[in-house]
Amino acid sequence: MFKRNPMAVSLAALLALAGPALAQDYTQAPDLKAAVDAGDLAPVAARLPANPYVVTPLDSVGTYGGVWRSALKGTYDTGWIRRTIGYQPLVAYDFEWTKVVPNVAENFEVNEDATEFTFHLREGHKWSDGEPFTAEDLLFALNVMKSPAYGGRKANGFEWDKITGEVIDPQTFKITLSDPNGLLLERLASVEGQFIVNAAKHYCGKYFPDVTADANDIAKAAGFESWSQAMEQSCFFNFVDEDRPLLFAWRQVTPYDGLNQLIEWERNPYFFKVDTDGQQLPYIDKVQMVQTENVEDIVLKVVNGEIDFSNRHFATVTNKPVIYDGQEQGGYTLKPTTDARMNHAIFQLNLTHEDPEKRKLYNEKDFRAALSMAMDREEIIDVVFAGQGEPYQAAPRPSSQFYNETLAKQFTEYDPDTANDLLDGLGLTERNGDGIRLGFDGEPIRIQLFSPSDQTEFNDIAQLVVEQWKEIGIDLDARNAERSLVYERIQNNSHDMHIWWGDGGMSDALLDPRFYFPFNLESAYAEKWAQYFMKNGSTLAEAPPADVQKQMDLYIELIASPDNEEQKRIFGEILDIAADQFYVMGTVLPADGYIVANNKLGNVPERQVYTWVYPQPGPMETSQLYYKK
Repeated sequence: MFKRNPMAVSLAALLALAGPALAQDYTQAPDLKAAVDAGDLAPVAARLPANPYVVTPLDSVGTYGGVWRSALKGTYDTGWIRRTIGYQPLVAYDFEWTKVVPNVAENFEVNEDATEFTFHLREGHKWSDGEPFTAEDLLFALNVMKSPAYGGRKANGFEWDKITGEVIDPQTFKITLSDPNGLLLERLASVEGQFIVNAAKHYCGKYFPDVTADANDIAKAAGFESWSQAMEQSCFFNFVDEDRPLLFAWRQVTPYDGLNQLIEWERNPYFFKVDTDGQQLPYIDKVQMVQTENVEDIVLKVVNGEIDFSNRHFATVTNKPVIYDGQEQGGYTLKPTTDARMNHAIFQLNLTHEDPEKRKLYNEKDFRAALSMAMDREEIIDVVFAGQGEPYQAAPRPSSQFYNETLAKQFTEYDPDTANDLLDGLGLTERNGDGIRLGFDGEPIRIQLFSPSDQTEFNDIAQLVVEQWKEIGIDLDARNAERSLVYERIQNNSHDMHIWWGDGGMSDALLDPRFYFPFNLESAYAEKWAQYFMKNGSTLAEAPPADVQKQMDLYIELIASPDNEEQKRIFGEILDIAADQFYVMGTVLPADGYIVANNKLGNVPERQVYTWVYPQPGPMETSQLYYKK
């Protein structure tokens, strides 16, 4: 957890005031000045809050102009939007990922036991359509998420029945919790916490029955199936509605609805941030995101110099040689990023399988240990990752404060002889004519794995493991499939095994411990136990074994503590149990990644952390990117 104290909040407020002292000191982009001079737009001082957020540039004050080009894959690639121009949360992670700082909120206070959080907004802050942004908007967004009638997607990690919002005055919003939550600020600063500042009441209220009685009819008239779907897709997580008011540096021009190949954004004239010279941000005029259908198209755009700043989908070890070689011709540079993920690919057997025979087999720890020791991780590193990385399980990275060596390194040595002995010890000694071992039920042990087709490295790794596991008599049936099909099987609990990245390798481990115990819907090794922990009313929910329940109880205790050291101690206990249980099999600890940046682009960050919870590049403040003259 990143603690804040009253002195730190006060200092942040003072620093925010250290910008231009007089309203007339503020300047704006030339295109906005022309609109002001024509009488089509209010002067910049009238559009900014009384106390704008002052951004100190990474390298230098910039100049206005240009178009930032990047790419989206498919029709639901909203993660890139949320990580880049969409990261304007109530409170934010600082660039170094060491603390939570004010952002949309001018400052905030937290009581001693972490049950009361008071946020002070900026006087005069406006939505992108010029309407006032107030505490009523925060209460509206929170109440929608809390509503039992809301059937759309909800932000992960929030216990809605324990949260109450209160408008103290137009610029003051208070959250009160029935139980202490020492991680609430981190949740609000994460990519999931942005929901609370994304739904303007004056616009989105038409889709909420508590505000508008005929909300469902209005939603259907707009092309949605229900008011819940309208709220979810138009106001919270998707970007299908270009008219929705936003607090971002750029406002949407074209809907991201699957029909438009080019998703365009233009400068928000009411954006609440300025640089240290008093220039209203953003520097860049427009953002263009081209929708493509495959990663190969994005790689081609990169080497042709058509991507200005991105690492979305294409920045893999496999693609790095061709992207590296194209730098001079494409006019770009590869900038290193620090990967916070702890694994390139985690193999997850379904421990809550509907088939009782498979469940019995998969729940044998020695079976999982044998499969792990039959993985030749050095071969995977050499063939797939060009020699970069090291054998590693699903565990916090060595640089993390939560590093657990046992969890990280157990069963990573390639040892097929010991693997065979473990399987024999389980009584799995019989084989069929193809050399495949027979399970407890006398049937060949065949594990089906569907890897998402948009993550090509997963399939490359899986095909190596197919051959490696043949050596111990296990048939891995690994195939590529569309991500929607993969996740449909997981959500129905009809999968044998899943493969995915290892998130939760650094400070994000506290917020996203999905691989350390069954925490959320991404804990594909135990969907039923995760559903039980989430208490979301799912019919799949199933009470877990005692050791898993102990982890869940510990995590609830961790959340209730506002003390960093106590949180660390409790999390250590959770990781010790994870090491003893050995739920999943990791492969390779990722080496540093990279991001592509146009050579003319200024204020490009060096070695920014890359992970989902800390939504790189958002915390670097993308509104400060500019094109050098």
